[in-house]
Formats: sequence, structure tokens, C-alpha cells
Amino acid sequence: MQTDDIGGFVEDGSPVIGTVTGFSRGTMPDTHAHRRGQLAWCPDRPVTVETGRALHLVSPGMAIWLPPDCPHRIRAGGARQSVNLYALPGHAPLPDHPAPFALGSLEREVLRTLAGAPRSDRREPAFARLTAVLWDRLARPAGAPGLPLPADPRLRRIALTHLDGAEQPLDRWAEALGLSRRSLQRLVARDTGRNWATWMRALRLARALAPLMAGASVQTAAHAAGYATASGFVAAFHAAYGITPGQMQRRMGV
Repeated sequence: MQTDDIGGFVEDGSPVIGTVTGFSRGTMPDTHAHRRGQLAWCPDRPVTVETGRALHLVSPGMAIWLPPDCPHRIRAGGARQSVNLYALPGHAPLPDHPAPFALGSLEREVLRTLAGAPRSDRREPAFARLTAVLWDRLARPAGAPGLPLPADPRLRRIALTHLDGAEQPLDRWAEALGLSRRSLQRLVARDTGRNWATWMRALRLARALAPLMAGASVQTAAHAAGYATASGFVAAFHAAYGITPGQMQRRMGV
């Protein structure tokens, strides 16, 4: 039987297979895809999920659906647990694109139960009925913070490095990429529709989203985003997202 090495399960033809896996920061897989669709939930910390040209920021109160054959990379700021369901194509009535879903207490318990079920339980009618309940409860994708990623791999490298907290000035990036300052500025404008300063500000604010979703204070999030004061951070956040950091936390159920 075929093994999904990254998913950590043996393919046995079951419509839905669950796993519960732990990852340390050094063992998180690089970009990959599964033949099955994946419903992934990390209950202990927020994660960023890179899918093509989008970066999704998913709180511990949310799961993300990754359709079959969708290249993705899930990252976290530390060790994380991953509770997953892997559904054969056509066996999950969920979108054909990556989508986050809010999880209430019932959905969390059902997801944990299904993910931890052995192969013998997956053959029982009760497993299919419980799976149908979960799909019914995930009727509507939830709004979650996200960030478009550039198509150009050089700019993608800048964005992901910046989001990891390794901020560098324009001239240093231009030198690292073998470009002139003006060439890099033109590349940013063409790919992102923004100038360098505006793009950097958007990336800085995005860096604050993970701590906010983890329940951190506004001051902590402001520090993560490189702001000297909480008030300056709140003003910039509101200008970018139309809500305050505290309002975003309440909407996300943090």
C-alpha cells in the first residue's frame, strides 16, 4: 500500500483518513501537495499557510481546507500539533480552493475524534455519519487575515524572509539579488502594485497578525511589527485593515 510520507498515513482507500502529528520547528515540511484534500487544524498556535500566491494566517480556533493536489506549506513560530483529515477527491463537499473555517467546540471535538480513529473505526457506519456532521458544520468559510504573495520568486523570497522577522533595507536586497536599486523598485511596483515603502509597511503589519491571533497584547504585536509605540501601530493597522487590532482579535474569537 502507498504511504503518504508527509501526511503520515497509509493509503487504504478509505474516503477519509485522519492523523494527529507533531512538528518541531526544524521538521516542518517544505512546499508539498497531497493527492487527497486536507483539512488541517493546529490547536496550539497560529500558523501561516502558503498556497500559491496567497499567505493565509490561521488562528488556533480555525482549520484550513486544502483541496487535492494543492501545493502548500504550513509554518509556525514553534513546535505545533497538527490534527488532519485527508479526504479522497470528491468525498468532501468543500471548496475547490484553499479556505479557512472557524471551529466551534463541537467541530473541534468531532475533528479530534475522526483524526484519531483507527482503520477499523473508519469502516464503521458511525464514522461516515460523524464525518457528514462535520462537513455540514463547515458550511461557510470564515474570514481570515491573508496576504497576497508576489509571483516573482525573488520578491517572494523577500516577503517570506521579511515575515520571518529578518528585515533588510532596499539596497541590501538589491545587492543580494544582483539588481540595481531602481530595477528592484520597478520589479516591486510591477508585481505588487505598490512602491517599496508601502509594500514594506504591509509586510510589517502582516508580521503582527500571528501574535495577535495567539492572544498577545497590542504592545507585543506592535513590537513584532517594528513599531516603537502601540498607538502608532494601532493607527497604521486601522488604516490598512479598517479595524483595530482588538476588533480583529474579537472577530477571530481570540
